[in-house]
Amino acid sequence: MLNYFVYPYGIENDIGIKFYMILVPIISIVLIIINYIITNKSDNNINKTGPYECGFDSFRQSRTTYSIKFILIAILFLPFDLELTSILPYTLSIYNLNIYGLFILLYFLLPLIIGFIIEINLKAIYITKIFNRNVKSITSYVKYNNKI
Repeated sequence: MLNYFVYPYGIENDIGIKFYMILVPIISIVLIIINYIITNKSDNNINKTGPYECGFDSFRQSRTTYSIKFILIAILFLPFDLELTSILPYTLSIYNLNIYGLFILLYFLLPLIIGFIIEINLKAIYITKIFNRNVKSITSYVKYNNKI
């Protein structure tokens, strides 16, 4: 009975889903094996595999500028992604729903669309270019202050 509501034509008659359920794990396993074969397995430095502590000798300068906007985009992505994946059952049962189901979908999508429009108007996902800032680079600092 539940199978009829989720997939109205019956899953036993659909060869595409069976093919998909077999093909995806095979491709995943093949890609994992190829990754294992191709990767570099050299352990030439003990610091790479050891735990990170205060006395860690880094290979290069680890203090680089990082825009907080990227973290904001990642945080904003999470609720939108969860809401979009919640629409998936509607797409599977669209043939069984009537106008009431359409209103439920619109009631669900309306806050998502309004929230996205508000974020665009507030420029919450607007990323400024790092080139436009008036920050002196290290080379210009050394050049103008005669420090080496």
